[in-house]
Amino acid sequence: MESGARPESLRLRQVYRDPPGLFARELPSTNDTLKKLVLAEEPEPFTSLLCGRQTRGRGRPGNTWSSAHGDLAMSLWLPSGGGEGPLPLSLFVAGACLEALSDVPGVRWKYPNDLCRELSKVPGGDEAPSVGKLGGILVEPLRREGLIRGHVAGIGINLTADRPSVSLAEGALPMATLFPSSLTPLSLSRRIVLALRSLLARGEGALRESLDRHLLWRGRWVAYTIETGETGSSGLLLGRIEGLSEAGHLQVRAPDGELRLLPPHVRTLRPVEKSGGGDG
Repeated sequence: MESGARPESLRLRQVYRDPPGLFARELPSTNDTLKKLVLAEEPEPFTSLLCGRQTRGRGRPGNTWSSAHGDLAMSLWLPSGGGEGPLPLSLFVAGACLEALSDVPGVRWKYPNDLCRELSKVPGGDEAPSVGKLGGILVEPLRREGLIRGHVAGIGINLTADRPSVSLAEGALPMATLFPSSLTPLSLSRRIVLALRSLLARGEGALRESLDRHLLWRGRWVAYTIETGETGSSGLLLGRIEGLSEAGHLQVRAPDGELRLLPPHVRTLRPVEKSGGGDG
């Protein structure tokens, strides 16, 4: 990889060779930086970039995420030509993260782009386990001369003890108490890269099995809204999660029995206690 055209005089250290893994102490956004790097140098497929601290990372939809030292903030370069079947590339990235976190009990995938962990359950109670958010995924296309040349996949996972808990339910624990001490941002990034390369080679069958097995709130009633335009939404809807469709959409059974497919721009997906409940 030649470095003569490297943008913004980036000081990157190579920490892995096959595929290449690059590290910077601090970056505004690993996705933005890797895009510039790809346009300047055309690195090898699955080249990854991670940083010790990210100050202006992006989430979905339009959210920001600034990492602390010890969190995982990374991006991956995925040229066109892989993972272009019915399932979106973002689902392959989610599956790779699940495989990389396989030794952390209770890790779940919240459709479409969040990683979570079931944290606790009241003994003898009917309530679902408390759920804490681990991180998220943002896959963005890279265009050159108007054509999509590939995608950059950004991944952020909260690993540090000094980061406040992000909870989807009451009683969430600090994320750092849940990870083995051997799991560092560097080792986790490597696991994700290798898992993604393997998943893309194995195909959609292996991916579907992993996503179905880790799907959060499967069989439970949830409330959700659907974006209908730049500012509009569908209002609160109800359904029971049944699994993934062939095209990778979340399947929910409405109270009237209709099977609905939720698109990736579903919003405010959260559990409710019963099918007739409003806010649950």
